[in-house]
Amino acid sequence: MLSVVASVAPIVIRGNKFFNSSDGSQFFIKGVAYQRNRREGEVYDVTLGPRYIDSLAEPSLCLRDLEYLKELGVNTVRVYQIDPDQSHDVCMNAFANSGIYVLADLGEPEQSINRDDPHWDLDLYERFTSVVDAMSSYPNVLGFYIGNEVITSPLNSNSAPFVKAAVRDIKRYVRNMGYRGIPIGYSSNDDTATRLELANYFVCDEYNGTDSAVDFYSLNMFEWCGYSSFATSGYKERTIEFAQLPVPVFFSEFGCNTVSPRPFTEMESLYGPSMLKVWSGGIVYEFFQNENKYGLVEETSPGVLRKLDDYRIVQLRFMESRPVGVQKSWNTESRRGQVKCPVVSSTWNALLILPKFPLLEVCECLDASLSCILTPYVRIHETDLLYEVCLVTDCLKINGNGSQGKYGVFSVCGIKQRISYALNKHWVQNDRNPNACNFGSRAVLITNKEDASVDSTFTADGKNCRDILGKCLDSMQKPTVVVPLSTSQVSVALTGIKFVQSRSKGGSMRVTHLGVAAIGVLVLSSIYLAT
Repeated sequence: MLSVVASVAPIVIRGNKFFNSSDGSQFFIKGVAYQRNRREGEVYDVTLGPRYIDSLAEPSLCLRDLEYLKELGVNTVRVYQIDPDQSHDVCMNAFANSGIYVLADLGEPEQSINRDDPHWDLDLYERFTSVVDAMSSYPNVLGFYIGNEVITSPLNSNSAPFVKAAVRDIKRYVRNMGYRGIPIGYSSNDDTATRLELANYFVCDEYNGTDSAVDFYSLNMFEWCGYSSFATSGYKERTIEFAQLPVPVFFSEFGCNTVSPRPFTEMESLYGPSMLKVWSGGIVYEFFQNENKYGLVEETSPGVLRKLDDYRIVQLRFMESRPVGVQKSWNTESRRGQVKCPVVSSTWNALLILPKFPLLEVCECLDASLSCILTPYVRIHETDLLYEVCLVTDCLKINGNGSQGKYGVFSVCGIKQRISYALNKHWVQNDRNPNACNFGSRAVLITNKEDASVDSTFTADGKNCRDILGKCLDSMQKPTVVVPLSTSQVSVALTGIKFVQSRSKGGSMRVTHLGVAAIGVLVLSSIYLAT
């Protein structure tokens, strides 16, 4: 492993501004979204790696791109997917030597908090902490994104508590591991109905403390199109609205493309006196040309980039932008306590009661208590199985509800564990009939002796599983009367389900049952069937 060259000073936060930790100068983001997509029709083996491309783990790609990024004049790139199993030394050191910082998303398309079916569980915790582990040693990591546009309207604002819980737990992980205090932030869409309530919810700390509050906040902002102006584009109103936010705010994406080539006249205001006291710059969307036509360069063939008109315009705008900031010694006392958390209203449906930390020991002990489990031997569509089981079984203990502040004790466990819980409960309530543990060969019986297995199972720190599960175990092992949900209820709950793939930090598939090794299968976030 290469040594990390500290050729740039880490960026720190004081009040609502970023500062260079070495010379104390204010730091303004001049960035670009840097995410390479797979080419149309590209054939690749999903068993050999992730479905996405992590350019920062590919020196042959990033070193070539770096020359274009330096010429463009950026000091920051935003990357949306990091492969935590790969080394990033070469690329990160090269970017640091060029004075370029990195904002990295902790999630990836198939492992992130799903607005349609929000959960904060062990699978996501493992994914997020793996990225933190992989990137925390680099001094040019500017910050981590906990989520991107998870909440997009009042209808899915109930997913906000899961994001806030993730902020809390990742901050504590960073501190417990002794890592540098890399800022944690959120990237929001510009939804009119939830814009201010969403920002206040993630910034406020009056109920859950500063661990659950983001360190910076950003907007994906596309209001300024063509040759608009500060007054008519909406930028003036946004600047007034966010002036009192106690953390740094910036544009995590900007660059409306209704006019082509894009003139990027908004950059005059963004880095000018009208906005620089409130905003800390922004990130142009995006570096590579894709089907949505926002790119600055086009990859005409593998290894060959062609500059587009937008590239030259952005290059000129960055060159002309010379924002004058303040020094770190300036009075930047935190105003965080002045921000009040939003209350439930017609446009906001999230309480400040957060999901608990995903305790591995609870989920390991849950495994030990189950006799009817999800089969580890064949590939299945788990949405179908979950649909069927929760039609006839009470799934309350594996579900959570951010609008009610109620979270089942096993809602933090991995999806395979939650499905196995539901299968086992169905088997128990049907008098342990072997035929009740089948569901078309998607469930299997194992040799656990329930009480005996739990009593004889201990966690790594010596705790007995019966003591951990307590009353939960009793309710799991006694037949219960179940009121089945209607098909329409479950159909609504299943809307927007996404498939995800779960990997351990070592790259192997997660073990879904104590002593039972799982083969590669698709997994998904659980659904809310609780009323």
